[in-house]
Amino acid sequence: MIDLTGRTDVLVPEEVLSELSSACRELGLEFLVVGAAARDLIIHARQQSNPERETDDVDIAVAVRAEGQFSDLIRRFPLVRGHQNKITVHDVEVDVVPFGDIEQARTILFPDDHRLDVNGLQEAHATAVSVRMPNGTEIRAAGAPAQTALKILAWRDRHEANTKDGIDLRVILLSLSADPFVNEVWGDDVALDATDADIITAAAFHYARIAAEPFTVHDGMAVVDVLHDTTLRALLTRDMRSNLLAPSLLDAYAKGFLTGLRC
Repeated sequence: MIDLTGRTDVLVPEEVLSELSSACRELGLEFLVVGAAARDLIIHARQQSNPERETDDVDIAVAVRAEGQFSDLIRRFPLVRGHQNKITVHDVEVDVVPFGDIEQARTILFPDDHRLDVNGLQEAHATAVSVRMPNGTEIRAAGAPAQTALKILAWRDRHEANTKDGIDLRVILLSLSADPFVNEVWGDDVALDATDADIITAAAFHYARIAAEPFTVHDGMAVVDVLHDTTLRALLTRDMRSNLLAPSLLDAYAKGFLTGLRC
């Protein structure tokens, strides 16, 4: 449990998460915070640091067993015009992504025939971290390892329109080589040996291995394929905006992720 009780510097609006928690509880649904809000709760709030890229919205993923459950949740809130899965809660836009039993080949098909890849959300849900917000609301959020895999997959799907996921990936990977995340990296001889004891790349290797463990080999290879594709790799390096560090971070991450898949 990450306990943020009494904190006044948490950027994610608790009133929004409290409202969503109540609605999901009444409908028998489980949700987890993902995206930039998860980054801010799991990483920046713990490190008491400011995000390089701030955001005004909140992303959540909802585990549903039938399509009707998702519709029931969406109908409880004002729908953002032109969107099927974006609602407004306390004047904050919330992207709601369903996953779970309604998936087809790790995708979700919306009524307008838009198909969304949700690979990684079940894995993030299985390894989610509990967070107690400043005023006591308890939620679950994607853990730091899961966030790295989700960022790579999100970047793959939308980098032509927006490069923000590349920036986020760099920020998250570098954060994992600092307190409080770095302590367990120093105890990982496999990661240290694989990276010549360079703690920054060792952290990428270590947390990539953890990120991979919930995946099947088939589904996890979707992450690896992005990093092994020469063209995509070059574009991701560019979007991470760190030509010196990005290549070594991605090398270590790919090696660590493959290690986790094969365990």
